[in-house]
Amino acid sequence: MKIWLALFLLLPPLALAAPEEGSETVPPQGINPDAEPEDDIPINWVDTSHTVATNQAQALVEWMDDFFGDPNHDLEQAESLLRLEAINDWDQEDGNDFKLRLRGKVQLPRISKRVNLLFSGEEGNELTEEERKEEDSVSLQLQVREGDRSRFDVTMGWASSSLRPGLRYRNEANITQDTRYRFIQRFQYQDGKNFYATTNLDFNHLLNENEILRWSNRGLYGDHSDGVEWRTSLSLFQRWYADRKRPVAFRYFGSVTGVTRPDAFVKNYRLGIVWRRKVYRDFLFAEIEPAYNYRRRTLDVDREGAWSLVLKLEIALERDLRRLKRDRDEEEEEEEPPEISE
Repeated sequence: MKIWLALFLLLPPLALAAPEEGSETVPPQGINPDAEPEDDIPINWVDTSHTVATNQAQALVEWMDDFFGDPNHDLEQAESLLRLEAINDWDQEDGNDFKLRLRGKVQLPRISKRVNLLFSGEEGNELTEEERKEEDSVSLQLQVREGDRSRFDVTMGWASSSLRPGLRYRNEANITQDTRYRFIQRFQYQDGKNFYATTNLDFNHLLNENEILRWSNRGLYGDHSDGVEWRTSLSLFQRWYADRKRPVAFRYFGSVTGVTRPDAFVKNYRLGIVWRRKVYRDFLFAEIEPAYNYRRRTLDVDREGAWSLVLKLEIALERDLRRLKRDRDEEEEEEEPPEISE
């Protein structure tokens, strides 16, 4: 599948993206937009209950993405947000690997409100072993178009002394009041890989006010990939003590990764759990991820089991510190004793 064909397939969803504010839409022939509806049904408790349930599902998904530091979520935040991570990745076969990583985005309002500076840029929480070892990158992101459900960006990255131009399209919405999807398509060029495309499709289902079930799918295809390099995973997100200042969250997951060329086979079956919470300060996160891998690196070797453990300490850095100042002012007002009139 050539890159020009993939771009052609992407044109229909881009054309169907929500229009910009102020743009005029022409109603279909024979329909008067000013006409009163035939069935003028008043809003009642059924409508309000549906709205509350739909908003609850969206709010919990966003809370989980924000708490776990999902890169896709951070990428589209209104404010600058950086995450400095100290990661110790131990594997029973590969040994120990420690690295410092800076990821997130910084707004560049002096250039344009639509331009951001991005660091790293891995997609999603569940990175494969190869993705964890990739070099960090820096890129500029230009927001071309954004609607209620979709967004289109152009990126220009820099890593390993080479430029990485690319395109990114996102579309997300509710399927039902409890189920939500998110689709992300990326096209990029990189020296050594030439053109390649990455597709992400996630489904989130609200179980209750503290639990989300997520089915994530990812496929990568390029001139130098092993066919379609795919991954599918099922995760259960839970939050505890949501009403406290520093809640705790868990993610139980199972994933399968594989390739389709030159021979199709499953590379790894993986089961694990992620424990994450704020420690000491609201901007400091600790994370522990034990997992068991049942994998084969190539088709001609036997499948073997191996344990892995990822320890992470993360500092969330926000450029806009007005929230911190506001919290301090509120605390001072609460501690200040009331004035006693004579």
